[in-house]
Amino acid sequence: MGRETVRVALLTPPGRGALAVVGVAGRSADEFVARLFTPQRGGPLGSRSDGAICFGRWTGTDAGPGEDLVIVRHGSHRVEIHSHGGLAACEAVMVSLERLGAERQAWPEWLRDGGATEIEVEARAALARAGGAKAARILSRQLAGGLEAELMRVRGLLAAGHAAEAAAAIHRLTRASRVGMRLTRPWRVVLAGSVNAGKSSLVNALAGHSRSLVTPEAGTTRDLLETRIVLDGWEIDIVDTAGLRDDAADGPPGGEVEIAGIALAIGAREGADLVLRVVDGRRPRESTTALATTHELLVLSKADLAGVDIANVPANTLWTSAVTGMGIELLAKRIVSWLVPEEADDPELLTGAVPFTERQAGTVEALRAALQSLRAG
Repeated sequence: MGRETVRVALLTPPGRGALAVVGVAGRSADEFVARLFTPQRGGPLGSRSDGAICFGRWTGTDAGPGEDLVIVRHGSHRVEIHSHGGLAACEAVMVSLERLGAERQAWPEWLRDGGATEIEVEARAALARAGGAKAARILSRQLAGGLEAELMRVRGLLAAGHAAEAAAAIHRLTRASRVGMRLTRPWRVVLAGSVNAGKSSLVNALAGHSRSLVTPEAGTTRDLLETRIVLDGWEIDIVDTAGLRDDAADGPPGGEVEIAGIALAIGAREGADLVLRVVDGRRPRESTTALATTHELLVLSKADLAGVDIANVPANTLWTSAVTGMGIELLAKRIVSWLVPEEADDPELLTGAVPFTERQAGTVEALRAALQSLRAG
């Protein structure tokens, strides 16, 4: 695509919305857009200062009445057109620009042709999928150039032969990438345990509303019930599962549906980032059973019915009550500290450069290979 070509792209997600933004870039893009736009007041679009916001009417290339919209002139080479949301309004704008000779592009290509780095494009795509405030903040730092600058610094260290400094930086990037790779994918926490252990009530307490059906009847939960929540700025999927049965105390499963639900529960535990093994506090013998995996956290429920005095609870025992709220806040903190231990272990780690895509992780590995060559050379 030549330098004289005016490029147009939809910069907001397609579909329903209050606002849609169409980007126009290229030599004299402001003059190109001005052929279809009449400001309500003031001079022509091309005479406005950089950053100027202009309200007016888009007349298009047909004989229709046109549409009121807002244009932001970032400079002579780049303009944003803000129209009503949905598909029709922004599509009409882009079609009218195409009729004048503009070339339509997908937004990543539009950004790249405008000089954006690959990391910037990846960060913008990731930000659209980030579900928690902390993920958004980390990605915003990468969009601002944090990761790009650090990768350039490491390359400079390698070129200068500073192996020790480069090794420390590469190690830090590798550690940060463990969290970075999860910024657009929620952590997965599965609640497991016996029937009527209080799993569904804990889900409701963590979510802050009644998401799971709670009844005295054993085996109510038959399927995997996922609830997406945000704890301390991190997006987490809490998964309520069918309870396992101890034949002696709970009786046999209540039919094929419950048996199938139990099978799903067992499978869900294997793919979880963290398993909360919930034990009815009135049946403490179950809490002495060794945890099945290294990523399990023991939670004793129904503290209100077990008559537990919170002042006398051992530090290593997590008692909760979905009725009184006892231990729920502590449980939320334990979940986050288990999933993202880096926040406590190295508070500065996630405030700097954080790789967040497989491509970026591959770049870090290439730097590691270059480091090994430097040491061997």
